[in-house]
Amino acid sequence: MDHERAAAESDPFSLLKLIAEASAVFVGLTFTAGWSYLASYYRTFGLNPIELDIPIPVVATMALHMLYDSVWPLPTVAVAVAVLAAAAHHLTRSRGSHRWLVVASLILLMFCSATAALIRGRQNANLDMTEESPNLPLVAFSSKSEVAKLGPPDQPSCVAYETFGAMDCKLLLHSKGVYYFFRPIAKSLTKRTDKLDLFMIPDSDVLGVHIQRGVDLGVI
Repeated sequence: MDHERAAAESDPFSLLKLIAEASAVFVGLTFTAGWSYLASYYRTFGLNPIELDIPIPVVATMALHMLYDSVWPLPTVAVAVAVLAAAAHHLTRSRGSHRWLVVASLILLMFCSATAALIRGRQNANLDMTEESPNLPLVAFSSKSEVAKLGPPDQPSCVAYETFGAMDCKLLLHSKGVYYFFRPIAKSLTKRTDKLDLFMIPDSDVLGVHIQRGVDLGVI
């Protein structure tokens, strides 16, 4: 037994194994938090995130952005991941009977991360709906669809026939060949999402797209 333990302690790959375990835990946390954030964000706009076909790297990146935006959770999560990975590695080597504590702690950490991401996603979505938020870009479309000839109020003013419409809509995302956009609402209506009109226009109907980033409608 002592010989096996000494061999394990002198294993030159032990550090690499620890890094691999920490990386696996980190990827699991970022995916859980990232998907929870995106699901909450887009559901607040009335979209089903499963239908958007969001790539896994984007999901994990959104979790890192969320942690960076929150500032203080980033070092906390890093320390928690390192501690859990080290504990799991130690208990695996020593064949201890308390590995379930590490598993339970990891599950609890994932649950807390997912819950925080759900709350953060809903908060950011409610903020981005407003006229004051500069997070989403303004957008105007030039369309070749006959429907665009109707104009307001039957069609949003940011869509015009064979010319660009008014720059008064916000672009939510472009996914699977469809642009999702909306007219921003007053901050007092953010808790009443039934007042938000979300529009969609396929690539096949679009002649051109005019995007303007970083503009606060409140100062125009």
